[in-house]
Amino acid sequence: MQDIFNRLIEQSITPNSLYVLHCIQNKISVTKLVSSSLEINRLQSNDWLKEDLTLTDKSIIFMEELNSYFRKSKKKSSKDLMGDNFVIGINTYNELFPAKKLGSGKYARTNVKNLETSFRWFFENYDYTWETILKATKKYVFEYSMKNYEYMRTSQYFVRKQNNSDKTFESDLANYCDMFLHRLDGSGEDDQIFKEKIV
Repeated sequence: MQDIFNRLIEQSITPNSLYVLHCIQNKISVTKLVSSSLEINRLQSNDWLKEDLTLTDKSIIFMEELNSYFRKSKKKSSKDLMGDNFVIGINTYNELFPAKKLGSGKYARTNVKNLETSFRWFFENYDYTWETILKATKKYVFEYSMKNYEYMRTSQYFVRKQNNSDKTFESDLANYCDMFLHRLDGSGEDDQIFKEKIV
């Protein structure tokens, strides 16, 4: 909004003048709250309106610029955000979790549609590849398998979980991706250990 006011100030146009331009451009009646004659005189004297009350080229360009501030950007598709094979990535990810109920009473694996929503959020906020995501998830699942999955998060909550206090989201997956990439755990262990589950 501040950008629009800055542009109005730069062009010496009042909000009421902008409103009159908008009404003329869209063939809408000007409200009685605005003195249209005063604004029209001001606009004509500054080359924003022609004598026949049509917009000048300058005002058409300016109105188009201001309208662009209000256009919603096209929502990215899941494919745009997560890559061509995102469905395979989500399914592979989900299958890394055990096919059982956790101590919380929830199933470890979550519905794939719910996961797609969570992963859309994840890819909008983080820049990790599917390869890193899958390796980090294997590490997470391996660690909790050693504890009989006690206190393990579901596949959905591992990607994204909302904090009750401030309604923000956190991602354990992002933490594990970062740890995996930077070996913050200091283990230096080879990835091979996570490829086979020890029973």
